[in-house]
Amino acid sequence: MINKTTLKIPVSLVILIYLTVCSSAHVITVNPPTDLQIIDPGHLGQLYVRWHPPASLENRKDCTVRYQLQYFNTYDGEWETIRTSHLNYTAQFNLGKETRVKVQTLLRGQCVNGTDLLSVPTEKTLLSSENGPTESKVTDFACIFYHREYMECNWKKGKEAPPHSKYSLFYWHKKMNQAMECPKYIQTNGVNTGCNFTSNSLMEFTEFNICVNGSSKETPLRPTYFMLQLQNIVKPAALEILNITALENAKIRLKWTPIKGKIPNHCLEYEIQHRQEGQEWISQQITESTFIIFSIDQHEKHCFRVRSKLNIYCADSNVWSDWSKQHCIPDARDPNDTSVQTMALCVLATMILFTLTLFLWIRRQISKGKGVKEGILLGVECEQKMNSP
Repeated sequence: MINKTTLKIPVSLVILIYLTVCSSAHVITVNPPTDLQIIDPGHLGQLYVRWHPPASLENRKDCTVRYQLQYFNTYDGEWETIRTSHLNYTAQFNLGKETRVKVQTLLRGQCVNGTDLLSVPTEKTLLSSENGPTESKVTDFACIFYHREYMECNWKKGKEAPPHSKYSLFYWHKKMNQAMECPKYIQTNGVNTGCNFTSNSLMEFTEFNICVNGSSKETPLRPTYFMLQLQNIVKPAALEILNITALENAKIRLKWTPIKGKIPNHCLEYEIQHRQEGQEWISQQITESTFIIFSIDQHEKHCFRVRSKLNIYCADSNVWSDWSKQHCIPDARDPNDTSVQTMALCVLATMILFTLTLFLWIRRQISKGKGVKEGILLGVECEQKMNSP
């Protein structure tokens, strides 16, 4: 006798297997872009990235074709992702470090059932210059844009740079056709250690690229690249407190006028410091050019100073102006300030001279009066003698 065994397979499992087989038979793939290039036009860090579309998509009408570009931001230390329909992109890189770029084709539409389909990436790497020892490049590079009127950049010689190394600075921004050399160098012992820029060679709210390279008879010097946003390194001029007024109820009012120049008043914020003699400074930040301090013992000596910087609405800056000259109440003159002493001496000398002149004039007048009186008496006496028998 033969036993028959029936294998029961759930209908849902059969359907799932069928759909899997069918879908695997219609897998859609997309090719990556071709001919990826990184082009350096000589703008000291601004590079052009270009590519061509895959040939398989030339006649495709049922899908939109876009591209996903990723590049490693060498200034921020992270990957940036851009999606675009164009075949090129311009990005900022630090040429002193390795440049890495990758691009993928992105399909969207009916051909991929309304989903997004990415190709495998096409990648490109641009190696940094290794000309010269790493420690031969300049150190402590810093720039300050003073009052939005001129900029000064300074640097120090690299640790492994020979003693008689020569450094040069080149700069570029988007309004320039090509990079240019520093208009006026700052020198220390005959060596370039900085650069002065006038306002007509500067541009804010865009990348301001700088390269400091050098040469030496002994060894090549490695170039260094920097990217600045000039509005973020503006240093305002030092302020002056124009008026300190003692008010009722132990209050002090401070009022000052921002320095006239190229920085709009609405772009400034202020830090005020005040202290009683012998105590620590107390700081407060405000946005107005008037400030009232409460609970001040006006019989004790209190000193005040103020500084300014660009606020968050005009720049991303942490560059403060120098502190204003310290002002105190009751008024205490700076011991190094001789102007008041000089004025007092001038007034005293004038008074002494005036007194001496007045004394001499009075004495002269008295002498004149006495001479006239003696002359009259002498005349009378002579007349009497002449008339006597």
